[in-house]
Amino acid sequence: MTSDNGSQRPAWLKSHGPKWQASEPERVHDNPWFAVDRYEAIAPTGAPATYYLHDQKAWATGIVPLHEDGTVTLVGQWRFPFGTYSWELPEGGAPKREHPLDGAKRELAEEANLRASDWRKILVMHLSNSVTNEVAYCYLATGLSPRHDHAPDDTENLAVTRVPFRELLDAIAAGHITDSITVAAVLRVHHMAVNGELDPSLAQLVLG
Repeated sequence: MTSDNGSQRPAWLKSHGPKWQASEPERVHDNPWFAVDRYEAIAPTGAPATYYLHDQKAWATGIVPLHEDGTVTLVGQWRFPFGTYSWELPEGGAPKREHPLDGAKRELAEEANLRASDWRKILVMHLSNSVTNEVAYCYLATGLSPRHDHAPDDTENLAVTRVPFRELLDAIAAGHITDSITVAAVLRVHHMAVNGELDPSLAQLVLG
């Protein structure tokens, strides 16, 4: 079996059983960032269910800014939902009328004051796929240079630092970094280094 990008898919990657069946949605909440729709549905088991779907109005984007010395730029900020401080990759939303890569380039400039000459899409994820249709696009950004013509969002008070990739990977393994895009994208870059998908000199720095 072959996927959309031409890679081979194992035989077990296939659908089983009937799909969900759903009525037309009733919009029960709407704001500039997301909406909530209610459906009367039939589950794959045949059981009736009322389903609430969080309809996200933007793509999520995350960037691994990997420098030539093997360090990664991170940003730190307080996150409202958990009331905790979070060190994470530069990331943010891109309106769905915009290509996710364009949004990622803007976020890298706004949050890390960086531009990149080379961009590579490394991961696409469905975030919390039981309740939301939010899709995250993660990119590896290399060939980095400073950029100072973007200002951060007026609600963001960001700290910026550079850390060795191996220290970042260890912090993720220890549970000190829990942001999902950061965890997944960093593990993906490590996977790329192991599998020979990175320039050998950069892979050596990643693998430590």
